[in-house]
Amino acid sequence: MYKTILVNQMIEDGATLLNRLDERGIPVSAAAWFDDPEKQSWKLVFVTSVAQNPGPLEAYLQIQKAMGGLTTSIALDDIIVMGPSSGKFQEFRRTMEGAARGEFLHPKPPSVGVALDDAYVYRWLVK
Repeated sequence: MYKTILVNQMIEDGATLLNRLDERGIPVSAAAWFDDPEKQSWKLVFVTSVAQNPGPLEAYLQIQKAMGGLTTSIALDDIIVMGPSSGKFQEFRRTMEGAARGEFLHPKPPSVGVALDDAYVYRWLVK
């Protein structure tokens, strides 16, 4: 099995997209690149209340609109959205907090994230 590398361009493009979502007023409580072992690729995860009810479709539509006009290496297939109270997010949260190994995950400007072994965290505002 091989491990893919998260490159600086992906980190910068993720920060650009997160800034665009902020500009559009889309609430993102957590955002991170995560090396998904099941898919053997990096996925950009957004945790947003928009994905909560009735499901993630509206969040994907808003992200797709926000991506309009941006020249990034990110495709919609590279993105996973989760609601902050979803079971999927609770599982992801345990994984992330285990990966942090006690490192304090706190909000920062998107261009200054926290690099972990299998993740790059832009924002972590969830409680």
